Amino acid sequence: MRKEPLALYIFRFLMGFGLLVFMFFLYWSSVLIEQDMKGVQKELEDVGKQLTFIKEDIGRWRGKGVERVSVSDEEVKTTDLSQRVHINDEYPNLLGQDLFYDKTLPKLLGVDFLPRGTMSDATIGKPDNLHPFSNWSTVVEWHSRCSVAVGRSQFGKFETMAPDMGIKMEERKNEKTGAGEFWIHLRDDVFWQPLNPSFLPEDIKLAPQFLKKNPVTAEDFKFYYDAVMNPHNQAPRAVSLRTYFGDIEEIEIIDPYTFVVRWKHKIIDGKPQIQYNARFVTAGLQPLASFLYKYYSDGTKIIEDDQNSNIYRTDSVWAQQFAQHWAKNIIASCGPWNFDGMTERHIQFKRNPDYFSSLMALTEKGVVMFKDTPELIWQDFKANQLATYDLRPKQEIELDNFLESDQYRAQVEEGAAIKRIDYLARVFNYIGWNQTTPYFASKKVRQAMTMAIDRERIIRQNLNGMAIEITGPFLTTSPSYDSSIQPWPYDPSGARMLLEEEGWYDSDGDGIIDKEIDGQRIPFSFRLTYFVKAPVTKAICEYVATALKEIGVACQLNGVDMADLSAAFDDKSFDALCLGWAMGSPPENPRQIWYSAGAKEKGSSNAIGFKNAEADAIIDQLDYESNHKKRIELYHRFHRIIFDEQPYTFLYSPKIAMMYREFVQNVFIPADRQDLIPGANVEEPQSSIFWLKRQ
Repeated sequence: MRKEPLALYIFRFLMGFGLLVFMFFLYWSSVLIEQDMKGVQKELEDVGKQLTFIKEDIGRWRGKGVERVSVSDEEVKTTDLSQRVHINDEYPNLLGQDLFYDKTLPKLLGVDFLPRGTMSDATIGKPDNLHPFSNWSTVVEWHSRCSVAVGRSQFGKFETMAPDMGIKMEERKNEKTGAGEFWIHLRDDVFWQPLNPSFLPEDIKLAPQFLKKNPVTAEDFKFYYDAVMNPHNQAPRAVSLRTYFGDIEEIEIIDPYTFVVRWKHKIIDGKPQIQYNARFVTAGLQPLASFLYKYYSDGTKIIEDDQNSNIYRTDSVWAQQFAQHWAKNIIASCGPWNFDGMTERHIQFKRNPDYFSSLMALTEKGVVMFKDTPELIWQDFKANQLATYDLRPKQEIELDNFLESDQYRAQVEEGAAIKRIDYLARVFNYIGWNQTTPYFASKKVRQAMTMAIDRERIIRQNLNGMAIEITGPFLTTSPSYDSSIQPWPYDPSGARMLLEEEGWYDSDGDGIIDKEIDGQRIPFSFRLTYFVKAPVTKAICEYVATALKEIGVACQLNGVDMADLSAAFDDKSFDALCLGWAMGSPPENPRQIWYSAGAKEKGSSNAIGFKNAEADAIIDQLDYESNHKKRIELYHRFHRIIFDEQPYTFLYSPKIAMMYREFVQNVFIPADRQDLIPGANVEEPQSSIFWLKRQ
């Protein structure tokens, strides 16, 4: 995938910690990406038995219908949590203070800040539905806007945790096993907003329970976990998340705003130990609206007798109804944004006036337009109908011409000049070779494919230099990336030799190499599937087909729409795919894409059927290894295995040139602003803090 196109990330907290949520990048080159890291939250400071919160004075501004955000130092209050009987002061709060939200952002906004205007964006295509476990990256990001989690990353910093709906997260020792377990204490002032009947088909009549606010409770967090773990829930995103939730042993509800997460453990050096990433996965848990998804529209329960606390983790009837739920085209909202309807042309959001943190939504509305092609998005940006735009390769000349136009001069006079910020996307584009086919089962063949493709030429000619060549699945600036590994050379002759070693040669002189398989001679002719509406991807695939023809391989191009591309990925019904992944940030977890258990599982992210026992062993070791030096050694060894096996031909990691109008504020790269965020290491802009100076 967004749309961000990348930006920022599918299961919003975990993206920062290696969760590669399955999704497609609908803009640059149909990249799969994950959900957006949440930003802008109210801060929490643990002082004895009390927590100090920034006061959220959300009121009407002199009757003008504009919500005022108050951020002055005087507007604070102390919330007494002494009645929360399950909070234990003996245990520290794992959700730490984030000074950016507590001090820096209020100063950047100013005392008289008003959230105003509509932040307009665009994406390619309209999603088929808005199901909570959709595999569209944009849908994942939209749900993130409208929801909460236990915790989030501190702004601009990987491998940190700050409060969200969780006010405190304690790691206690399980009395029976001696292993760590996490006690989660939630806010009691977060609510699912009433459904709007006009957003549903006319034949759906809503029961009264859906027309009022419903509190978000511990039950909703457990319900989310149960829905993910239900084996009959085959939504691709749920399948991917099971990779991370699979070692959760139990979620126990203590009271409506307290629950415990217990993880499986191993005995290491004589001591019980839970996974290294367990605290981050726990902090990333989200709620699923139990008041909605457990019911039919008339208010009757899908499962009449659901007294068994684990029924939603196992029941097939509920999973079938959930897959086609009557509310699959709306977004249940409890976060800083409320879903405000979807048409054939756009989806709309409005600021939630009841949300506990006024700093989470810095405009009045948000609109995402549905467009058929990137060119239409570009035209809308030039017309000043969109606030931001990611410049496509080879559009530099178009941009220069536009900046000299009378249309743009008029926009400058109106305060809409264009600014630019460049950064390396946390994405890699690749061609994945399906190892279950007779063509790509051998690593020598896959190596030959890589050697036959000139990646530097692709970057130079197709991307106008706006990318870097990579050799593996980690970001080049991450310590997990082994920079000593040099890319496979562009060597068509060497590629032919490798193919001949594997028995592929032109036996009949027709220009296509072939091989005897199961008593029959099979020509090396396969189909390369890609997203047909991504022009850059299309051009790259056309070059790849030409390059492979030079070594006697017939590559048939198979451009498809997003629905067919998604189906081919889920079903593993392809020969090769040109796609992309968002890369996990430290601490990366390669399990989702590369673990052998997913090789045959429908809907898993291991779509190419990769299997390697040593790689599996490294992934298992990373789960429990806490020593930083040893973790880096494991990552580097894993990188070399992937490089040698070449399950993917790693094409490039793109550079993004984000264009934005001058009235869009707070556009910066956190890692470049150590003056604002000491220790920041996130190297891309965070759209959650953008606001509009005019409109």
